[in-house]
Amino acid sequence: MKCGWRSCFSGMLAALALASSLAGTASAQANTNIASRMSEVNGLKLHYLTAGHGPTVILLHGYTQTSRMWKPIIPLLAAKFTVIAPDLPGIGDSGIPTNGLDMKNAAITIHSLAKYLGVPKARVVGHDIGLMVAYATRRSFLRRPKSWW
Repeated sequence: MKCGWRSCFSGMLAALALASSLAGTASAQANTNIASRMSEVNGLKLHYLTAGHGPTVILLHGYTQTSRMWKPIIPLLAAKFTVIAPDLPGIGDSGIPTNGLDMKNAAITIHSLAKYLGVPKARVVGHDIGLMVAYATRRSFLRRPKSWW
């Protein structure tokens, strides 16, 4: 089974459509607390934002941005989902990995964070460079049936 840019792009569009459908939920915004947390995963300090309950959605930020770029949309998604928005390795409040800054290592780190948090299954949405990490996550963990996508 191949994963191309279309499937990654369609996942991003689905998340945006979902967010748009939830946009009328003003009470969700008012009642959502977004927690800022730090965890150490595989010896690397990772910062992430989290909110909500339900199926997990992982939001990956773009170049020159951090997890905070997702703050306007997190309350909308948190009405129906557990949202995790990490700072990618080497960016924001996350540590710089010793094994290099590349998409594959970032994907492994994000997957390890999800496992550390006890997430058995998640949808991964990426913006800009985050989309490249989402794609690398899909490619790296595609052979794990029903564990991710």
